[in-house]
Amino acid sequence: MSQILKQKRQVAINPARLCAPIGAIMGAMGVHGAISIVHGSQGCATYPRHQMARHFREPIEVATTSLTERTTVYGGRENLLEAIKNVYTRCHPSMIVVMSTCLSETIGDDIPGIILDFEELNPDVEVPIISVKTPSYVGTHITGLDNFLTEIVTRLPEKGEANDKLNIIPGWVSPGDIREIKAMLRKMEVAPLFLTDYSDPLDGGVYLQKPPHPKGGTSVEELIDSANSTGVIALQRQVGGKAAETLGKRFEMPSEILPMPIGVENTDRFLQTVSEMTGKSVSEELEDERARLLDAIVDAHMFMTGLKVAVFGDPDNVSGLVRLCAEMGLEPRYALTSFDSEEWGIELLGVAEEMNMDLEILVKSDLHELHEKIKEDPVDILIGNSKGKFIAEKEGIPLVRTGFPIEDRFGYQRMAVVGYRGGINLVGEIVNSYLDNGTKGGKDVVSNTLLESLEAEDAGSR
Repeated sequence: MSQILKQKRQVAINPARLCAPIGAIMGAMGVHGAISIVHGSQGCATYPRHQMARHFREPIEVATTSLTERTTVYGGRENLLEAIKNVYTRCHPSMIVVMSTCLSETIGDDIPGIILDFEELNPDVEVPIISVKTPSYVGTHITGLDNFLTEIVTRLPEKGEANDKLNIIPGWVSPGDIREIKAMLRKMEVAPLFLTDYSDPLDGGVYLQKPPHPKGGTSVEELIDSANSTGVIALQRQVGGKAAETLGKRFEMPSEILPMPIGVENTDRFLQTVSEMTGKSVSEELEDERARLLDAIVDAHMFMTGLKVAVFGDPDNVSGLVRLCAEMGLEPRYALTSFDSEEWGIELLGVAEEMNMDLEILVKSDLHELHEKIKEDPVDILIGNSKGKFIAEKEGIPLVRTGFPIEDRFGYQRMAVVGYRGGINLVGEIVNSYLDNGTKGGKDVVSNTLLESLEAEDAGSR
């Protein structure tokens, strides 16, 4: 019987989460020409840059106010005023995003008030300056991105003429996922407006002359124009759900918060919603992709049926992965997130009951807790980011890498898991990871599985 479990232990051991400023930085990277300022110590900017660079293999440019012992006591107002001025004069940004940290929140710096003071002292500075609350003792990296998106749609959009575009809030996905979403919409002849589009800035190219800002991203003008779109769709409830609701209410446009389009059913729902909002039909090319995903699932069934799986990571990502695993014939046994959301747990519990799973849902938990569960009731496959490698190594099970961060493998930021084609990629990753792990030590999973199937057929015909 499926159930929701919340960790009672106060200390976190190997948590499946990162600090909040990372999320706001990631969102700002999706705005062309935007520059982030982390109002905190130098380490509060270095750590996010380090984590993101190891995953995306791209330079992450972030400014910092470099708070010290003195500014901790007397406040960081002067540092922030100087940082904003320096960023504006040297970097020529289209927008400046100031994010708080544990330190600046604890000492009580009034960042919105300091920004107002800067604007009064510098009336010639006309670019928008946004403040985002991102203390890491409240929420996780996805909280930072969610707060950034909510602030953007609260501050920037302005009503004007209809633009015949569809607002898409992708949430926390990979550059490859955003490109796949664009491809699906292009096949339906739908013009999207992404809030925000970090696909090119976080997966760019090498150019003879380095541009002053990374290519791509949603422009500030497009963010302002998002008030005039046909509707808004958020692809994750925990990241972008509030922003979609806010935008819909402010400008009386249709808004939908959907599950992350991983697997057959969730992708069907996304495309159907797009069709209803825009009046455009799902193309034959997309129907062919759906058929190929179904074929991949059928082909994988002989290897996957009945195998137990544990999934961990960001909540919306975990929900989509759990449903895809069930569609493949796997038996999801554990679903874990370090994010604190009872709403997410209840929602996933509904999915488990709908698909007849025996699923333990671990909310605001960590990978030590998951490891203890797996020791008691082993699983065959583990799905999540690189932080799960210690469990996989100790228990001798394959780790299917997806999500953020992936630091010990190459190129996963380009891999799509959303949509039908992303589903095909993911099915292949899951099956091949299991088969690779099974052939270690001379064990041939493929041959054994085929032999067992043939023996079962032979016994049934007698």
